[in-house]
Amino acid sequence: MTGVPTTSTTGDPSDADLLQIELGVIWRLDEQGRLPGPESMVIGVAADGLIAAVSHTLPTPLAQTLLTLATTPTPRPPGKAASETALVTPPGTAPGATPGAASETVPETASGAASGTAVGSASTTVSGAATDTTHGMTTSTRASTRASRTASGAASGAMPGALEACRALLGGDSVTVSGGPSYLVTPPVRYDAPVDMLRSDEPAHTALVHPLRAEGWDPDEWDELVGGGEGAPWAMIVENGEVAALCHTARLTPAGAEAGTWTSPACRGRGYAAAATAVWAGMLPGIRLFYSTSADNHSSQRVARRLGLRPLGWFWKLTA
Repeated sequence: MTGVPTTSTTGDPSDADLLQIELGVIWRLDEQGRLPGPESMVIGVAADGLIAAVSHTLPTPLAQTLLTLATTPTPRPPGKAASETALVTPPGTAPGATPGAASETVPETASGAASGTAVGSASTTVSGAATDTTHGMTTSTRASTRASRTASGAASGAMPGALEACRALLGGDSVTVSGGPSYLVTPPVRYDAPVDMLRSDEPAHTALVHPLRAEGWDPDEWDELVGGGEGAPWAMIVENGEVAALCHTARLTPAGAEAGTWTSPACRGRGYAAAATAVWAGMLPGIRLFYSTSADNHSSQRVARRLGLRPLGWFWKLTA
């Protein structure tokens, strides 16, 4: 994975640093910061920088090349503004427009990227063979880039300029590309809905929802979730004897947690997922909380807007 999280001049992590933390939370990178798959590469674009990670199956020379391409700002030709070289608007998307949104489903991984314009000059630091002090290993998969960009650019979802070059190296047209936005969840988060909320830390609530397996969940997965295993903590809404909506912990590491939401088709548009996510956000004190989704998932982006979540940028996924 590229870079090592740093802090801004105020002492707070930059958006790019937070995206890097979230990348590790979602994909559970290996000792060398490599992706476990199925993605060949993930690029994160924030208002203040670029990050990337590549699959553990890629040869080291190719991995180095991809990371350098993805995290090095494109040289600016004479007469062109930085905004014309840093990011590229996807086909069919107007500059500055969000090309889709997220749904109220659990994202297996986050995807997306930031669009907009780069302003001023970019400051880039690359460490080609950074020593992993935790594991005593040397890896050539880390680089750190911090570019000055507008916040609107990071929120609107244009492809990073090097994406097509990376795609070509990974196999060209056979490589699928997907993207979507990422958000930071900062408790306390509040969203009022006229419903009763059930929580995983209440034994009576877990007993109530255990026989009400939600649509799309395998029996074993549901037993694990309701029993306080993987996916907990969670918050749920039950209506007319069925699970109407839930927010659970889609990913959890010591560095942070990723929210996953689901809403029954019959109950969408009522703010239930937002209400469940607000309760979930208060159940994981002391770690960073993230919310991300795919670009065509409008319902889930609406949840983020309802909660006033802070956009961090976008993740782009390249899968060979």
